[in-house]
Amino acid sequence: MPSLSITRIYLALLLGTITSEALTHTVQIQATVPSEASKAVDRSFTGFAFEQSSFYNYSFDAQGNPNEFSQNLVNAVLSRTGGTPLLRVGGTSGDHGRYNASQNNATNYPATEYGPQTKVSGNRLAIGPSFFKAFKNWPGAKFELMVPFYNTTFSHSVEWARIGIGQIGIDNLYALELGNEPTFYPWFSIKEYVKRYRSLQARLIAAIPSLADKRIFQAFDTASYAAGDLTTKPAFQDGLNANASSIKQVAYHYYQNQQGVADFGVFQDYIRHTATKSNLTNFLPDIEYLKENHSAIGFAFTETGYTVGGSGGDDYIKTNNFASALWSLDFQLCALSMGVKRVNWQQILRSDLQMWRPVNTSLGAPRVTPHFYSQPFVADFISKSGKTRVVELDNIGAPQNGFYSGYAAYDDGKLARIALLNLELWDSQRSTGGRPEATFSLLGLSGTGSNITVHYLTADNGALAQKNVTYSGLEWTWASRGKEKRVKDDSKTLEINDTKVDIVVNATQAVLLEIG
Repeated sequence: MPSLSITRIYLALLLGTITSEALTHTVQIQATVPSEASKAVDRSFTGFAFEQSSFYNYSFDAQGNPNEFSQNLVNAVLSRTGGTPLLRVGGTSGDHGRYNASQNNATNYPATEYGPQTKVSGNRLAIGPSFFKAFKNWPGAKFELMVPFYNTTFSHSVEWARIGIGQIGIDNLYALELGNEPTFYPWFSIKEYVKRYRSLQARLIAAIPSLADKRIFQAFDTASYAAGDLTTKPAFQDGLNANASSIKQVAYHYYQNQQGVADFGVFQDYIRHTATKSNLTNFLPDIEYLKENHSAIGFAFTETGYTVGGSGGDDYIKTNNFASALWSLDFQLCALSMGVKRVNWQQILRSDLQMWRPVNTSLGAPRVTPHFYSQPFVADFISKSGKTRVVELDNIGAPQNGFYSGYAAYDDGKLARIALLNLELWDSQRSTGGRPEATFSLLGLSGTGSNITVHYLTADNGALAQKNVTYSGLEWTWASRGKEKRVKDDSKTLEINDTKVDIVVNATQAVLLEIG
């Protein structure tokens, strides 16, 4: 496996003042793809997820036209890989909701004014026929469509699916998702889930014959922090084996944090690579089970975010900032290296976890948030080759602090790109002293190329920055309607000298290295 050693400056060791500024990290990288690398990466890995009622406003602008701001931002990501935009539409509000054929409005709770309505009775979400017109506004996209599963009678599920598929078209339906976070259902057990899943699937196929004999269903969509309650092996052994040929992917939800964090010091603990890696490792048994027993079924995180909420006083850490964008980048690259097929990033209109806000809401004007900037980086790391395999670089830096992570991408078996992340938090307002940096000395590059082009994901103000974030000198804004604009020329090209090159990465920064 890729290995790494650490050289400490001797004076710093004597004085006991070792910091990231006093470390050079020697990274030994294999020039050809190692055996433990992932399978070829899906070029549609970077997906998006839209909370049920929010989807309409991400699809239409305030004038009722297709939302070009949203379209441009999705295209800014997927055009880098040549992949198909895969958009998941669902969530608890829809799972608890109902379809009302006589309702004129798309939803009875406009997402511009209300958060997701998750009640199971009374004032709950209702969607009308016009809601499904939103699926027409995403050229070239395919959809993961959720239908209600919570209601034990499935009274709205079949009609919901029939209308939705009628608008989407069976060829643009990537997967049909049955329910959302069933581990929270009052009737849940694995055995009961399997029985009801198979029952609803049979009813849907009977009502919509175009679903028959296709690998087109999605299973699980297990709640974050409840992944252990619904796992692959017992569920398939309890009956899903009989339906395996119809299941395209098994889905889990993931949030790094439940309600945000209250202070800067605790924030560092959530951002550390070691925390992310430890959490993701919990999913390896499910990933491996599918690979060994149902290799045609993908493993995906179909609803993902840094946190599901959070509010607090002046010292409270806002959950959409540059540091949490770096966490998003590390999470996705780590997931790639573990064999995860896709990550869909959650979008809720009136929340702080979205990648962009497409229209005016009671919380503010349209915007692109720091979290978006992880996506073009991930897409460039994947590339358009269709043959990219990924491996994590082991033990970068001091493993006990979890500040650093690194990944290598191989095209046709040859080293093509490297990502290096410095997750040590530094903020212009919260930190004292200058911005720390770490130097990575990359070895083993013989025969890979003559130079390396360095692209930076950075924010001058550091961890809590909400603005002036750039990737490769580019920014995306509401003013540009989601089209990239070059605002600086900070990329640079370095020669590979005697098969190595030294890269400096500031605290709270990431770099993408392209070998040429």
